[in-house]
Amino acid sequence: MEDLLLNIVKEATGSKLNNLKQRAQEAHDLLSAQQNLLRSPSHELRSVCFLPLKLALESKRSKLVSLALTGLNKIVRDERFQAGTEPEDDSLWLPAQLLLATSSLLSHCEDTQVHILRVVLNLACSASWALNGRLVMLLLSRCGEAYETGTQPVRAAAQAAASQTLTAFCTFLDEECQEILQQQQKHKNSGSSAEMVYTKTSAVACFNEAIPVMQYICSKLEETKSLPKSNDIVVFLLECLLTLVNTLPHTVHSNIHFTTFLWQRFCPALLSLLGAPGDTSGQALTTSQSKIVYSIGIQVVRLVGRERALRPVLEALFHRMLLLPSPPKRLEPLRAARELLRSPGRLADLLLLSGPIHRHAGDDMAIIRLIMDSIEESSQCADSSVLLSSVECVGALLGSLEALCRGEGLDQEAADLTNTRYLTLEQADYTGPLTYQSLARLPKPYRDVVANLRYQSDSDSSGIEGNIPDVEGGSETDCSGATEGPEEDGNITDDSIMDDDSFLTNQQLQKLYKLPKSLNLGRTGIEECNTDVERHNARHFVKTLQHILLPNLMSLRSSIQVDEVLQEFASKCCQHNSAQSYEIATIMNADGVYLATYSALLLDLKLVKAGHYEEQNKEVSVPITEAQFVEEIHGSGVLVYVSATWLCELYQNVLAKSLLLSAGYDPKNSHQPALINLLIDVGGLSPSQLLSDWQKLQKVHGTPESSAEADAGIKLSRRVLTCCWDSVVSVLGAPLGEKPHLGGTSALSRLVARRARQKYKQKIRDDIITASLEGLHKAASLSNTLKLQVRSSSILALLSASSCKNQGAKLQASHALSLDVLLSKGLELGCHSSACWPHVFSACVAVASLEHSLFSKTGSTQLVMVAQNTQNNIVTSTTYSDPQEKLHMSFNVTNDEETCVDVYSFLHNASYCSDQSSCNDATVAEIVEKSGANNTQGQGLLRGVYAAKVCCVLSQKADELFHSAALRLSLPGLCSFLTELCKASHTQLFTRYEESPRQQKKWWRKELEIQQKPPATLLLHRIGEVTLKCIKSGRPLIHIMKVWSIVGPHFMQAACHKDRTISKKAVTCIHDSVTALLNEQAELPHFHFNEALIKPFENLLCLELCDMDVQDQIVACLCEFVEANRTEICSGWRPLFGTLRVANAKNNAAAILDVFRIFLSTDNTLVFANAALDYILCLLSHIKNSNIEDNHIEYTAQAGNQTSDNKKSLSFLDKEPEFPSKILIGPVDLCIESLKLLQNCAAILSMIYNMPKCPNFNLTHRMNIDTNPQLVDSVIQNVEVVNFNQATLDQISYEILSIQNDFDDCESEKITLAHMDKQSGVLKIYYILLEGLASASILSAPKNQPFVVETLFKLIRDLIANPGINFGFYCINHILLPMVQNWLRQNVKVQKPGEVWQNFKHCCGLASELVVDYLYHLYENQHESEEYENPAATLALKQLLLILIECIAQPSENIARLGTSCIRHIILSAGKILTVHQWEILAVTLHRACTISLHPLQQLTLAFKENSDSFYGDIATVKVAARKDSSASENERLYELAQQVFLMQSQRYCNKCQGKNCECEVTKGVVIDDRSYVFLLYPFDTNSMLNPDLYTIRVPFRNLVVGILAHQMLVQTISSALLQNLNHITPILNILQINSCSLRGILTKVNAKHVNILLKCLEISNVRSKEFDVRPGLKFLTQKVGNLSKSANLYTQANTSEVVQIIVLIELCLDGIEKYSINPKSLKEILSREEKTKCLIDLDYVEDFLKKLQVKWDRLCESYINLTLVIPDASEESDDEGAPTSETFSKPVKLNDFKQDEEHDNLSVSTDSESYLERDILPNLKNDEKLVQTTEIKKSKLRQQSCSLDERLLQKKDKNENSTDDETNELAGKYNTKVIYERYKIELNNIKYDRNTLLQMRKSTISSDNIIMSCDNGSDLAKSKSCHLWIKEDAYDKFKKSSPAHKGPKLTPFTTSCIPPPQPVPTEIQQQRAMSIFNDSVAYKTTRIETMEACLELLNSLPSEKLAPLATILKSGAVLLIGAPDEKIKKAAEVLLQRMNISYIDHDNY
Repeated sequence: MEDLLLNIVKEATGSKLNNLKQRAQEAHDLLSAQQNLLRSPSHELRSVCFLPLKLALESKRSKLVSLALTGLNKIVRDERFQAGTEPEDDSLWLPAQLLLATSSLLSHCEDTQVHILRVVLNLACSASWALNGRLVMLLLSRCGEAYETGTQPVRAAAQAAASQTLTAFCTFLDEECQEILQQQQKHKNSGSSAEMVYTKTSAVACFNEAIPVMQYICSKLEETKSLPKSNDIVVFLLECLLTLVNTLPHTVHSNIHFTTFLWQRFCPALLSLLGAPGDTSGQALTTSQSKIVYSIGIQVVRLVGRERALRPVLEALFHRMLLLPSPPKRLEPLRAARELLRSPGRLADLLLLSGPIHRHAGDDMAIIRLIMDSIEESSQCADSSVLLSSVECVGALLGSLEALCRGEGLDQEAADLTNTRYLTLEQADYTGPLTYQSLARLPKPYRDVVANLRYQSDSDSSGIEGNIPDVEGGSETDCSGATEGPEEDGNITDDSIMDDDSFLTNQQLQKLYKLPKSLNLGRTGIEECNTDVERHNARHFVKTLQHILLPNLMSLRSSIQVDEVLQEFASKCCQHNSAQSYEIATIMNADGVYLATYSALLLDLKLVKAGHYEEQNKEVSVPITEAQFVEEIHGSGVLVYVSATWLCELYQNVLAKSLLLSAGYDPKNSHQPALINLLIDVGGLSPSQLLSDWQKLQKVHGTPESSAEADAGIKLSRRVLTCCWDSVVSVLGAPLGEKPHLGGTSALSRLVARRARQKYKQKIRDDIITASLEGLHKAASLSNTLKLQVRSSSILALLSASSCKNQGAKLQASHALSLDVLLSKGLELGCHSSACWPHVFSACVAVASLEHSLFSKTGSTQLVMVAQNTQNNIVTSTTYSDPQEKLHMSFNVTNDEETCVDVYSFLHNASYCSDQSSCNDATVAEIVEKSGANNTQGQGLLRGVYAAKVCCVLSQKADELFHSAALRLSLPGLCSFLTELCKASHTQLFTRYEESPRQQKKWWRKELEIQQKPPATLLLHRIGEVTLKCIKSGRPLIHIMKVWSIVGPHFMQAACHKDRTISKKAVTCIHDSVTALLNEQAELPHFHFNEALIKPFENLLCLELCDMDVQDQIVACLCEFVEANRTEICSGWRPLFGTLRVANAKNNAAAILDVFRIFLSTDNTLVFANAALDYILCLLSHIKNSNIEDNHIEYTAQAGNQTSDNKKSLSFLDKEPEFPSKILIGPVDLCIESLKLLQNCAAILSMIYNMPKCPNFNLTHRMNIDTNPQLVDSVIQNVEVVNFNQATLDQISYEILSIQNDFDDCESEKITLAHMDKQSGVLKIYYILLEGLASASILSAPKNQPFVVETLFKLIRDLIANPGINFGFYCINHILLPMVQNWLRQNVKVQKPGEVWQNFKHCCGLASELVVDYLYHLYENQHESEEYENPAATLALKQLLLILIECIAQPSENIARLGTSCIRHIILSAGKILTVHQWEILAVTLHRACTISLHPLQQLTLAFKENSDSFYGDIATVKVAARKDSSASENERLYELAQQVFLMQSQRYCNKCQGKNCECEVTKGVVIDDRSYVFLLYPFDTNSMLNPDLYTIRVPFRNLVVGILAHQMLVQTISSALLQNLNHITPILNILQINSCSLRGILTKVNAKHVNILLKCLEISNVRSKEFDVRPGLKFLTQKVGNLSKSANLYTQANTSEVVQIIVLIELCLDGIEKYSINPKSLKEILSREEKTKCLIDLDYVEDFLKKLQVKWDRLCESYINLTLVIPDASEESDDEGAPTSETFSKPVKLNDFKQDEEHDNLSVSTDSESYLERDILPNLKNDEKLVQTTEIKKSKLRQQSCSLDERLLQKKDKNENSTDDETNELAGKYNTKVIYERYKIELNNIKYDRNTLLQMRKSTISSDNIIMSCDNGSDLAKSKSCHLWIKEDAYDKFKKSSPAHKGPKLTPFTTSCIPPPQPVPTEIQQQRAMSIFNDSVAYKTTRIETMEACLELLNSLPSEKLAPLATILKSGAVLLIGAPDEKIKKAAEVLLQRMNISYIDHDNY
């Protein structure tokens, strides 16, 4: 310094500078004089030195100026000038002196000014200068002046100097404050209270000095506002302010004066500076100025952000900054906000309000809310830079929150404050309003400003325009985002709801596959139950649980053990329950008990945790209602049998008393027993939603200790996020798409679209998206850290929407990071919020498809690059399987040789460990960083090796995600994970698949078809994988149950997919899961979980949801289960057999048989009992279905004449040549093997029947058997339509054949299934087995039928031994016999091939034999004395006989023969052992059979009058129709039979054809064709009937012949029976043509009543034969139709029945006379008595027999004598009345007998009746196969009625007599438009024939399929219910009068008023007829003579003592015979009379 002063002295030349020179010299001298002790104070030195320098400066000489500047600097630096303390007077302080020295500043040039200002700056930077507020203001003022006038460099220097000065000042004040505080602390520690002068306030009072400085700057600022062009200085002042607030320490906030100044002066000043937006006065701040103001605002937050009192002005400031400007003008405010938000400290300042919390709980958040509102509103702005800023703001906020969570930005004090304010994390949640609410919070002056603005402004202030409410409050603005937050949230939740719906109600899928609702594994609650028993059992269960199970459970250490004990407990409960008697047992299964136990204990635990059981907490709400409790168990998706009553009782018991607490559970104990952990896992009660075992492992690993700061930071962050979440989502989502969840155009596609138009904007847009995604990544991480996972779905939705697009092999870096976030955070977020899962899964799919595009064929170069770029060993392999396994996808591999590289090798570093989500080298972020994708050239894309690396890392994370979910999630978490995964997979499989074909195909794109398939990367694989891991992870069974109820149905739906690979995969998934479970988990008794496991297979097959391939795959799976795990299948057998039951066995026969065999070999009766029913049904199904296909093949045998069959069979054979062996060999075996197995099964059942403790058989939801057992139908169809009034014959009641009484007797004697069965239901199963086998015998293929039938009979026969004969009878009565009848009826309806009839005959024969065997067995086992008749035996006999009667009534020779021979067999075999009652049944049966078999004959006979030679009917029109429904061979046989029944033995031979049937006349000129003939009987009055076909009776010729044949066989049987064991006479059998058979000893039980019935049978036979024999016209007609050589007759039948009757009567009379000792006198009395109406005792019958014998004998004699009285030339003899035959021809029919008002020509009736009927009236009757017989109308009782056609026919069938002729009109009305007549018929009708015209049968001139030629006759066959022949005049008149006049067109072309006269018969026919009748009469005579001779011979062979008693009876007849012309007979009669001691002269006197 001295030297410098000397230099000045040197330079100061000239007079002007003398003063300078002098001063410089003085200064120099003074400095030199300074010695150690005599130093001047430093301020003196300074003042001396400053003076020359000041003068030098003012001299303006450059040299001096530069010296002066150097001097200034030296003074500032030199220590001498700063030593010691400063004086009081601040004007002597260095700064003041410096200011004085440089007062000439403004007059200098620019450089000098800059230098001077630098000196000030240097001074400010030095540590040791004294400052106070006044000096600071002076300095500021000086700098300000320099700034205002100076150039740019000067300004910069001035600004720097001012700022540094302020900084130094603040530092000075702070140091002072700290010093005082330290002093305080010292005194505090030393404890001297007297010294404690200072307080904290006194310490901060130091800062009072700063107030005037700030006041000064503010005043200056206000001044500038009024000055024009003052803008320059404003910046300077603002910067000074900024520096000031920047440098003040935080402690200043406790200075009350300072804070008061801030809110009263400082902030308002800032506000007024900012002014109103859009201020036109030109006074508004520029952007740069505003920027500074904003920064000041931020610093104010730092200083006093925590002061509650200052909040209003701060809010006003931020309101002005951020909300008043319109969004496009918010760029700078937003940037400022970003700065604020970027600092965790500033955030903390805003969040931590000092002082107690007031009623405005949200005060602390108001500014943040205000800032967020502004950001949110700005994010909607079109200006992309504003958008970018708003997104960056949110990013900054999230970043700060992350820092806060680490404890950054918080000091100890703040942390303590936070932690005391919010004790738990949840308490920190923000609950206030979600927008910045109220202007009322702002200071009044500011409010007024805003209010004014509101009125003036219509400019751009969108933030306030018209929106700011009254001062009192209300929402600040609608545009500020007030609504967006909640809306956004609402939309996102709506979105997830929408997803649910689209999944659950996927109609398309339902339609596609017709999936029934029951497809889900289905609940099985038990509805009906005994409430009291259920409740009692539930209470007992609770006790057991409490006292036995829980104490045991509490002691166990591992959750697996606990679960096993629970399973055993459930099993034992059911075991105990099933051992109870039926009354007190409950319906339950172990699954139900197991689930209920878990639910009860879990409820208990929840109640304990909620404090429900504590006395004082009685008001605690219950976590689950009773109904929910029940539903939870019933709806669990597995088979649960537990009643709701039982569960309700259990629930109430748990509510009443805690089971856990009473078992010793202590909730306060830190160490919880395994049971509690298990329950926590099942209920998801742990906050982390992870398994407790996993959490224990984590604890072992150790977690980093958290600090108080970090805890506080987390709480504050949570508070901010709960407040701003929706805004954050809204802002981050804005750039990514309008509405992220609408799935419209994505951000990317929109970006691409704009690229063309706005290339220059692209960069900023990319930045925005990158920023958004980064923000989302932070938000996702935060939601995890802050336990806000529930809200995170919206974030993940945005991430997945933007990043999960399929972009081929390109990958954007930001997307890679998004995928990384989704996969890394997915599990944690998802287990708290299931809405997150869909997004996580879409990320998995995206990664997999990326992998696919990178590493599949197209992108295989990438592979090599990865391999080359990773310095690991390259693993190569020639197969594709490894990576394919890894990638879970199907590559389209074309070249097998291709080398495959292990792209994942770089992941497996030594340091890599599976628990860490990333390894050293391989985090996605690091790879992205290395790749340089974010550099300018990178364009944000990852390419080549980096893409591949990232892909590998992501792929591995996806694997890890699924792996962790399976192993770590607690049960509810796992269930929600799988539910969502299944939904996602479902959408992937079915939705996309349907949509993709809509894309237009391009002809050159062949690969398009591949694209239409579902994606190669299926989630289905993942589901299978997770399920397997769950099963194998050792989770408790309850977890597996719940998991299966979710994934099972999904696999099942996937198995129905049209794409074979998918369906195959789904079946494989089920297979793998089931196999794993069978291996892992042994099913205990009474559990049914395995049933639920295999159920999907059963549903798939039973509902026919899948194709054949899948079926075969399923069958193979089942076979594999059985082979590998036969003992573990247990309850799974049921659905297994349910599946096999409908499976196609053709290709798998051997395997299926193995399964069947294995099941039977099981030694577990419980398992057998559970599945036996399903097993049996399955076997039966295969028995029925095997070989059904072969029917076609069989028909080919007869295909020669059936072309249609031929075609069918050929096409069948064409299709099947691949495996004919299988058709012919496999299935036959299957049937026969199944039958064997069924026998074994029956054997096991009968064995089980005898077991003392037999398990209950599973019959639930199956047929209820014993309600209505089947019986044989006793009504024979189409037979008893007409009963004829033959008073003498039909007086027998068939009531005894009714089966109801016997059925009732069986019930009363307890021969019913319910009574015979045991509690286990074993007989029901046995019954179902036999019932199924019986129906199988009808339904199975014909070639299998014999085996099935044989098995059935063997099994029923075995029933005798065990379970007993009554059960055997029950099965015969209700299964076997109804089946035989059904089979018979079925075969009749449809013409079956011969083989089927053969099988039926076999069956019917066996049935007869079986019943006989059973009867014998009963007989042998009953004691001699008792006459007990088993009602079941009688029922069986009766039902069998009813069936046999029905057989006899069939128009088939074989069946009719079968019926008769079976009856014969019964009489022969069982006759000896039948009871009296049973014999009566047998006799009545024979009577009914005889009657029915002659029914066709009787019907025909009725149409003709006696002795009439007319062959077209006398009482009805008879026509003959020909039909092509037969074959030549059948007809040939029919003609043979006709000869047999209609000709006597002597007539069948002629001289030429010896020894065989005569064929001469038969075959002459006649070709046997395939036509059959039907007699049609029409009523005469057809003109009055509009539809005569309804009343037509049809009698097919076949029925007639077969009926008579059957009848003759019956007569033979009856005769044989009656003629055996005759004591008194030996019959002469040779004339009877009865085959002798051994029937000895059968009549022991036969009494007179039975014999009487049998005699009536013979009487019917006799009468019917005679009726036929006296109608020559009918006989001639029959001869022609039957191709006979001679006239048809039934002489043999008549004679046989007559002779047998006489023989038997003689025997009975002799017996009776002997037994009752009747003498001749009383005999005479008896004969003269009136006939008794009813015989009661044997004597009555004997009297009856005596009379009958007399009548019979007399008739016989008379008829013989009548023969001889008149012998006409060419006519037949008359009947018994002796009328001359010639009269028959000569006497015309008297018309007035059948008087009619009007007569029509009947030929007009439709003759095409067969087809007509079939077509319209009776659609269910086929014309070629059915004899239609409709019921007659009782015309004498007319009633008006109208009913539909079907009903009408029904009524007729029921023999209803209400029908009237009206119906006929009604029918006519319906059908009168039909053209019924064809031309040829009308032509035929126009010819008037003679009444005796012949019907030429074979030589018809008209050919048609149904030819009917006929002539009419003037009489009517009238019918009624009782079927009297009704021809009375008055009745007929009545009928004619009451039929109403016909309206509409008549159906006839002619109306004539009288019967046409007789028309001539062609001569040839007349001759034929005459010849026939003549021959017939000769034959008749011969037979009568033979008969007479035989009878006389018989009588004469009797010994005299036997003949004598009969004298009274026989004499009158014998006397007649004396007049016989035949010598032989005459002689015999005389001999007879002599032997009876009667002379013909005196016989009257006897």
